[in-house]
Amino acid sequence: MKNMLTLTKVLAVSATLALAAPVASAQVVVVDAPPPEVIATLAPVYYEGHAAYWWHNHWYYRDMHGHWGHYQAEPRFLHDHRFSHPAYRHYYAGGYHRR
Repeated sequence: MKNMLTLTKVLAVSATLALAAPVASAQVVVVDAPPPEVIATLAPVYYEGHAAYWWHNHWYYRDMHGHWGHYQAEPRFLHDHRFSHPAYRHYYAGGYHRR
């Protein structure tokens, strides 16, 4: 009888804790996206199936829902590309220029 009473108390406490625990929810990280006029002038690099743009020392991309994100750590492929290809930025007034 004593074991049954202890088990009932343990179950009651467990149920109370489960109901009081916060519900997990997805966290959205807001990223300042490059402005459209900057995107229009940068040459994209395609990585993981989407265009990536080097801006303010980060690689920015749009996810499948159209939201902007950036890589916290620079992927090796994009790092190698950045150092092995000249950076071009299109200026509509006069063609391409090296940075």
